[in-house]
Amino acid sequence: MHIGIDLDNTILDATSPHLHYYNIASGLSFTPDDVNDFYLYRLYGWNQDEIDAVYIKYGHDIHWNSSPLPMAVDILQELYGRHQLSIITARPPCFREVTMDWLKRHDISYHHIAFVENKLQACMNAKVDVMIDDGPHYAEQFGRANRPVILYEQPYNLSVAGDRIYRAANWMEVRKHIDCLETQLNLV
Repeated sequence: MHIGIDLDNTILDATSPHLHYYNIASGLSFTPDDVNDFYLYRLYGWNQDEIDAVYIKYGHDIHWNSSPLPMAVDILQELYGRHQLSIITARPPCFREVTMDWLKRHDISYHHIAFVENKLQACMNAKVDVMIDDGPHYAEQFGRANRPVILYEQPYNLSVAGDRIYRAANWMEVRKHIDCLETQLNLV
């Protein structure tokens, strides 16, 4: 099976380092309990120029200082031995090097990586069978296109549901969904 996998808040905790550096930039003190929006920067009330300036200034440190989510690395290694893995991230290409270094540092194996905003199109082009992501808008796009997506649960995506949207609260649940989809697609 060909599995597409998002990075931020799917393989790794992106919320904590974003909050850390955004709090430094703003002088505010938001915590993960304050987050209920996929677009974290909205908490700070910044305009687009402010968002861009903060992200350019701190983006490398945010991405480098992210920690893998529990069991993500182990399960990805297991899946790598049985499936084709493509990391599909909406990170800007200017953060490609720190992303690649972070993946290497955490021993995360994959077959392909793409830095794209249109994940649905990237998955269709690459013939991805299932996408694992936390973005509510991505899950809804995949659902509308009748393509399976494993939605890694985050506070901002709890209201998203659909026939082809499979919720996972942790990486053990991700693996269970992969196993079930593999059986459904008769790939075993």
